Amino acid sequence: MQIENNIPSFLSFWESKENQSLAGLEHYLNEHEAIYANYFPIHCPRTEERLNAALQKYDDKLDDIRSISNSLPAILQEMTNVYRERYNLEVELSYKLLVGTFGSNAFVTRDNKREIYFAVEKLSAERDHLRVIAAHEIGHVTHFSVATRQGMDWSKVDWMHGLTTLFTEGAATYLSKQTVPGLQEPVYFTYDNNGNPWVKCYEENKAEVKRRFLEDALGEWEMAKEKEWFRLSGGSYFGHNRLGYLLGTDYVEQLVERIGEEAALTFWNGNDLKKDLLEWLRK
Repeated sequence: MQIENNIPSFLSFWESKENQSLAGLEHYLNEHEAIYANYFPIHCPRTEERLNAALQKYDDKLDDIRSISNSLPAILQEMTNVYRERYNLEVELSYKLLVGTFGSNAFVTRDNKREIYFAVEKLSAERDHLRVIAAHEIGHVTHFSVATRQGMDWSKVDWMHGLTTLFTEGAATYLSKQTVPGLQEPVYFTYDNNGNPWVKCYEENKAEVKRRFLEDALGEWEMAKEKEWFRLSGGSYFGHNRLGYLLGTDYVEQLVERIGEEAALTFWNGNDLKKDLLEWLRK
């Protein structure tokens, strides 16, 4: 396991007050281009508007950023060990910790399914919250690893379709519940204490959420749909973003009940995942 913690370098930059400007932030990002290459523009647009907005937010998050810099490495070690013991996770993981500009909070890179980024300015500093988001991202790697061990043909996966994302985000959330059990339900989706209205919206509108996602899934899948269901920038349908996470978790949990955990996590290997998902959405 490797952890590259770039948070102290950002704190040193920010604490030099003369650098707290658009030009200063641009200079810092350019100096650390390698660490941000996977962050911009896929997980956060690098625009003047975005950077100026971030400049106004950093001061309010500094205490949390410092706390996370100190606590997250040990949490990543803890959760990596949990997955190794419970799910026989054998791959070598690489973690990159950075301060971003308030885009995505964490992600597994597209080209390297063993490399996980955490943009900590968006995270809660509470230990259990950090454990859950770490478990979610390591859950993605574990999900891919279990399928690989069973001979998964990755060339057959339609990574650009929302039904695939529904399954993968549902599996990662399911795994986070198994490895960090006993927390309030919303924490597994928002990684903080602010998710009650979000989960309540889903529970009260579940049938309509399923119907609306089915409608989108049957048409051509576009980036606008991906953002609506799985990105922080979505939420126009029901007033809450990333409802696809809750929908996907419901699907995976019922799949586990139906065929067992290992078979559910590897269901996309040798089965028609899209067909099964569409049938479930119609129920």
